[in-house]
Amino acid sequence: MPISGITLISILVWLLVSNYRSQRALIWWHSRQLARMHQEGEAIRNGVLQTTFFMRRHLESPVPSSTENQHKLDKHYLESIEKFHNSVKELSDYLYPAYIDESLPLAIQHLLDTWKNRSGLKLEYELPTEWSDEACERIHLFLMLLEEFLRIYVLEVTNNPSVYVKLKQQKTLSELMIQFTYSEESKLNDIKTVDDIFHLYRTIEILLSAKCYHHRRHKTETWYLRW
Repeated sequence: MPISGITLISILVWLLVSNYRSQRALIWWHSRQLARMHQEGEAIRNGVLQTTFFMRRHLESPVPSSTENQHKLDKHYLESIEKFHNSVKELSDYLYPAYIDESLPLAIQHLLDTWKNRSGLKLEYELPTEWSDEACERIHLFLMLLEEFLRIYVLEVTNNPSVYVKLKQQKTLSELMIQFTYSEESKLNDIKTVDDIFHLYRTIEILLSAKCYHHRRHKTETWYLRW
């Protein structure tokens, strides 16, 4: 077979494999988002809806006969309203994250602070105060992908890692670095985790048109997203 024929076949095979991997990555991405939507739906059913139900029952109940009982009831109302407020705020951030209309660094900072305050995660970041314009749709994608990094490496791979995030921009090159350091053995070599990481890598390249690199050294895993 002529060399040109072998080259053509090689290119066709590469295209078929690349297309298959892209399809698998996008199916994986969809399943992850569907699982997250299911989780948020369960949180609403078990949190917000139950809280409003109990508040309604208390409002329908007879007026307390003593000041002490009224004080206890007022305290319970305040606690219920606080839970309701936090649940609605989390739902709002999930549906339309804060600052995505303003700045990528501010949006990332809000996401990271939320994770840090909610889970006590050992997290540090270095974010610029100025940034060139990014479309809000693109910022939203960055936040969704960063969320997946945190969910995989913090919640699924191991417990209590240290996380460091750095965003920088130099002329025509922008870079987001995400680094995870573990104090104990992780599940990075598990087949499912390897598949998740590969699909995440592929999804980044497809959705963001960004170059994605990562390396592992001892108990530190570092990712670079460049665009």
